[in-house]
Amino acid sequence: MKLYLHVGPHKTGTTLIQKTMLDNQGLLLQKGLFYPKGFLTIFGHHEFRSKVKEREITDDDVSFLKHTGKNVLLSSEDFISLNEDDFRYLKERLVDFEIEVIYAWRRANKKLFSIWQEYVKHGGQDTFFEYHFPHIARPATSGMLSPDVKLSMLARVFGKNNISIIDYDAAAKADNLLDLFCGLVGLKNASELTVPLQDKNASNKSMKFHESELLRALNCHFALTSNVTGVAVRLAFNENKDQLNQNLLQDLLKIIEKDVIHVNADKYFIDQRSENVLTNKFEHCLVNYEESLLLNSFSISSQKWLVDERARSMFESLSNQLRKFL
Repeated sequence: MKLYLHVGPHKTGTTLIQKTMLDNQGLLLQKGLFYPKGFLTIFGHHEFRSKVKEREITDDDVSFLKHTGKNVLLSSEDFISLNEDDFRYLKERLVDFEIEVIYAWRRANKKLFSIWQEYVKHGGQDTFFEYHFPHIARPATSGMLSPDVKLSMLARVFGKNNISIIDYDAAAKADNLLDLFCGLVGLKNASELTVPLQDKNASNKSMKFHESELLRALNCHFALTSNVTGVAVRLAFNENKDQLNQNLLQDLLKIIEKDVIHVNADKYFIDQRSENVLTNKFEHCLVNYEESLLLNSFSISSQKWLVDERARSMFESLSNQLRKFL
């Protein structure tokens, strides 16, 4: 039996893929693929990742994966954070499976803002530059910026011939990510699947830069004043947004929106390096490679709005309104 290990990384369509697999679990089983409902957190197998990290995969877990007699798909963008010893443990515990790894490559200049924004959504307090500086300072050793760091590790554990790499940027351009993924896990006709394109939970929606900056500032404020951390601030804000003073909120967002830095993320050196390494070292693993020539730019806040007396007063009023929901 095969076990397809979808390792992400983050911001490469994982939520949509996972939700599609989960919604079509019965049909997938008929076609010879088991997408377990065990080990799930939301849509992905994040609990299984924790079992790997804590060395807690039991014989019952292994039997559960094998009980259908079908090929198995495990998917979690958090798998990518495991180290080499973790993956070797996983391989040893699942020795009866032929493991094939699926990795989605998204170029650094197209994901820097998205990754920082995801960090903020989960309670992050660092500014864009604070968060990324350790990676930018040593890009060749950063698993986030240099995909070959993780891919080389995976190749050592599972063998290069057992790794498939989806060029996420090319797939997004061609709108065929699900088709490519289904082909890799042995599903010949992806059109038969129900795709939850209209489900608000099926994809991780992006926020505008000024919305991310406001959330980051709220994370900082409540961590400092109330010891509230993690996703609690975002959840309270989203669930009770309509009960906040809308004029105040919109006026504050307008101030933050004007406090903007436009970042021209043309092909970074690290992307040029990664492109060369992947097309040489991992050429036969690439499923749909297309050279990326498109320019990319994004906007971030300069944080100067924080010294604007009017903005600070508005922020204090807004945070006081939000506090009663925390």
